Amino acid sequence: MDTSTSLQHHGDDRERFEGGAAPPVFRTSLFTFKDCASLEEAFRGGGDRYLYSRVSNPTVRILEEKVALLEKADDAVAFASGMGAISAVLLTFAASGGHVVCLSRAYAPTLSVCRGLLRRLGVDVTFVEPRDIPELERHLRPTTQLIYVESPATFTFEVIDLEHVARIAKAHAIPTATDNSWATPLYHQPLALGIDLSIHSGTKYLGGHSDILLGMVAGRGKPGDRQSPLQRVRSLGTLLGASLSPEDAFLAIRGLRTLPLRMERHQKTAYTLAARLLAHPRISEVLHPALPFFASHDVWRRQFSGSSGLFSFRLKGDVRRFCDALEVFRLGVSWGGFESLAIPAAVVDAGYSEENPRADIPKDLIRLSVGLEDPEDLWQDLERGFAACP
Repeated sequence: MDTSTSLQHHGDDRERFEGGAAPPVFRTSLFTFKDCASLEEAFRGGGDRYLYSRVSNPTVRILEEKVALLEKADDAVAFASGMGAISAVLLTFAASGGHVVCLSRAYAPTLSVCRGLLRRLGVDVTFVEPRDIPELERHLRPTTQLIYVESPATFTFEVIDLEHVARIAKAHAIPTATDNSWATPLYHQPLALGIDLSIHSGTKYLGGHSDILLGMVAGRGKPGDRQSPLQRVRSLGTLLGASLSPEDAFLAIRGLRTLPLRMERHQKTAYTLAARLLAHPRISEVLHPALPFFASHDVWRRQFSGSSGLFSFRLKGDVRRFCDALEVFRLGVSWGGFESLAIPAAVVDAGYSEENPRADIPKDLIRLSVGLEDPEDLWQDLERGFAACP
């Protein structure tokens, strides 16, 4: 059965919910029991019992089952935000006296957690440039507890060879995790490449409507396997209180039903714009993995089956004047929603009063999140930006 079909129905358990086409929102903090034996079973994690919504909730569980289906995973865990998911993964494996390897071009808040929180906890972190991933093994230590990457890299879009990362990690028995938000599980399957955990900021494409915060982690390990990497992440996330609300789970389920349609539109429009920008005299470089000239295009072609609406370009001109002239593209952080967004790297720098994790990003770089608007309207808006910076 095609993914677009099974995604509509998997996990919905309609017979249990009176045949409702959409699942109910279980807006409850706790679940009650008729006798001590049932309560005891719930405490032991037996059966399909629900105990407390910080631990598990039926609406949230439907979402987890759908994401696990997409990732071809044993299970998935939902969090209240993407950073909730990322932090839970990092803190599950990193311990005092240990060592973590992290991609240097990862999501900026991820880098901040590694540079700040992990180091305060006594964890040493090595940041590896995308170009140095082929030499990953020389960055490992006997104390390495986790390898964390992102493919492609945020802002600069270098595609990481996850098969290579997984092969090196398994030879040293080191867990691996990757941020898979850019391509979604529709177009990229990290677990099939040997990665242990696939992480999503579901705030972006999985939700798709810029109206929820959501994090997801998918991997190997059934709910009863408490020693598996994924279920260890679930246990810590529960203790940290980073649980997703049933209301946001419902909205995420609704968003997932249209994910195949939305992603096809996002990637098609973005590729069209990227190709046109490539030929524009005011552009010095376009950073989009699906473009044949792109440095890591061959890795993308081997390991991905599609792209998305997010890419960057470098402008020959005044970045601020270009962005200020845009009318359809709005200026804002995040990405993956219905609306098109632009964000200049130079302006992002203003948010860092201490060590800037993106200090090496070119200041003439602008990142676009291409939404669901008409492609020609978006191109005319970019032309408006070019006209504003002669």
